[in-house]
Amino acid sequence: MIDFEILPTALLFIAGAIPNTLFMAFVIIIASIVFGSLIAVLRLRGGRLLNGIFTVLISFFRAVPGIVQLFIVYNSLPFLLAPILSAILGHTVKPFDVSPYWTVYATFILYNTAYQSENIRGALRSVDPGQYEASVAMGMTPYHAFTRIVLPQAFVVALPTFFTYYLKTIKLLALVFTVKVVDMFAKADIFSALYNRRTEPYIADAIAYWAMAILLTFFFDWWEKRMRAKGF
Repeated sequence: MIDFEILPTALLFIAGAIPNTLFMAFVIIIASIVFGSLIAVLRLRGGRLLNGIFTVLISFFRAVPGIVQLFIVYNSLPFLLAPILSAILGHTVKPFDVSPYWTVYATFILYNTAYQSENIRGALRSVDPGQYEASVAMGMTPYHAFTRIVLPQAFVVALPTFFTYYLKTIKLLALVFTVKVVDMFAKADIFSALYNRRTEPYIADAIAYWAMAILLTFFFDWWEKRMRAKGF
């Protein structure tokens, strides 16, 4: 039987992992926007070969489940990083000494970059090419025409999707307990083991995710309206 009296205790316990979860998701989404933007520009400006290579890579990362990618990186990245870190730090670093956070960031940045590159490419295509051509004709350099005219408009178009993927990344991070990183779901799992409760901590976790999603949605809506009002 569910003990509702234990829910506040579980919520407080899970709340300790909220800052770490939000921070990891923030780093992941910002990095994926940066890399996704580079890939989107390269695909629009590059030749068929480059576009074909990125198409295959994006197809892979979008098709393979995140948990599968996480395990591939978890079982390979530490062995690649260990000798590099050993050379930098000046002492031997073994694969199992490599922080699992490297795995989490590498996996989900790549995973999200595949989606953000398509999102940003679509946003760039939505901007009238005539604006770029007119800016160049008026004396602006191609770089300035792109960064000052095209990119800000594309950013506004892509903005709602950035917010959506930030929320999705928060939920996706529930997988990281499998590689020994503590997020909100891992906290619920720990609470379940400590207090021998099998339902209450996960109900509390669901409430925490729900409340956080509502608050972030209100914040994102407010921010988007403010940016549109300023003309970005």
